[in-house]
Amino acid sequence: MTIKDIARESGCALGTVSRVLNNHPDVSEQTRKKVMEIVKKYGFVLNENAKQLKMQNRKTLAIIVKGTASILLNAILEQILKSIEVSPYSSSIIFIDEYDNEAKRAKKVYYEIKPVGIIFLGGSPDWYEDDFKEIQIPCVIISNQADNVESENLSSVSTDDFMAARFCTEYLVKKGHKNIGVIGGDIQCSELSKRRYMGFLAAMGDFNITFDSDLSYVTSKYSFEGGFNAMELLLKKNPDITAVFTMSDSMAIGAIRKLCDMGYSVPENISVTGFDGTPVSEFVCPRLTTIRQKIDELVTKGLDVLRNCIEKKMKCVHLLVPFEFIEGESVKTLDDFTL
Repeated sequence: MTIKDIARESGCALGTVSRVLNNHPDVSEQTRKKVMEIVKKYGFVLNENAKQLKMQNRKTLAIIVKGTASILLNAILEQILKSIEVSPYSSSIIFIDEYDNEAKRAKKVYYEIKPVGIIFLGGSPDWYEDDFKEIQIPCVIISNQADNVESENLSSVSTDDFMAARFCTEYLVKKGHKNIGVIGGDIQCSELSKRRYMGFLAAMGDFNITFDSDLSYVTSKYSFEGGFNAMELLLKKNPDITAVFTMSDSMAIGAIRKLCDMGYSVPENISVTGFDGTPVSEFVCPRLTTIRQKIDELVTKGLDVLRNCIEKKMKCVHLLVPFEFIEGESVKTLDDFTL
């Protein structure tokens, strides 16, 4: 019995099972119970000595995941772990809150476990310059851009968030929507949220549509609960919106749930778009219109970049992976509109 066997039988991700076995707090009690029942059923024991020996014999990559509720980041993490499993590296996973200082945590990891490289999922460690400059090993951000960073150690592989947000917003406007609300991250501390917001504003400007952020922008965490709560506040501030641009599928799904609870129908009353194209977006009702990020390509290129920097001493690089637009069922064409 291995961790992979437990994951297969429980229906949980490898990362989730690992968090349960290592007593990490960011797991629901229901999931923890399900995994532990299988552990007890087969008498599985986590071999700490073997684990430590494996860590000593393999070079460690630290993975810092910013945001514990992100479907996208969890999907990326799953792919990374599968790739690392068959590589000469081991992994050490650290989960932090969406508003934590990832560079400070990375600095702590850098001195304590001495990894050969660090993978950041989410966040912008370069924002915390004093902490980040102490980290003198190759690093890569997967899912966020860092092309404007003056660092010899930080590479990035991401979707072009600005262009993707612009494309999605343009789609809404061409469907007749002018009074559009936004549910997004905190643009004061999230470079990713800022880029998506700027893409949204660029599209609105292309069509000469004025956007009042005080009236139509609500800050949310990248989670179901965040989108759920933000949707209600957005409607209180601007009850006349016909569409909502959200910055993640999780936000969009939470917003749709709230709209349903409040008696609205999507897209008949209000249209909603997501961002990320996670598998769950295909199974919600209505099927979500969203931007799909190519997870396989992000992970493959991200790990290749990091390995090249570690093993071949190559300079840091910044790559953009093309996005896909998924036209689902969550956007309605308004009958009486003119551009």
